[in-house]
Amino acid sequence: MKNIAELKSIVEQGKFPFEHKHFAGTGLIITNDPKYTGSREDVVIFTQHAGALSWLVFELKTIYTNKLDYMNKYAFYPLIGDIIKETFSNEGELINSMVKVIDEIEKRWE
Repeated sequence: MKNIAELKSIVEQGKFPFEHKHFAGTGLIITNDPKYTGSREDVVIFTQHAGALSWLVFELKTIYTNKLDYMNKYAFYPLIGDIIKETFSNEGELINSMVKVIDEIEKRWE
């Protein structure tokens, strides 16, 4: 993925993988395992769409790699989790939630 516009286009078209390695680290856990709780500092997202949302986080990590450092990454990833929690109230709203995450991260990290 080269840029945020390309990522947004892929998501809007639904051309992203639904199966992907789950994201876990730096204050954010995305899982489909109801037994996984993480630590109390972690933002934990439990969903059947853990693969797709994890793919999104990995893509955002790649796009923003030059803007992330050893300190601000602890704000970046939990922020993504908070946005997912705010926008992903209905399991059927996957694409809309992903687009909102992209839009919010673009506003806050550009």
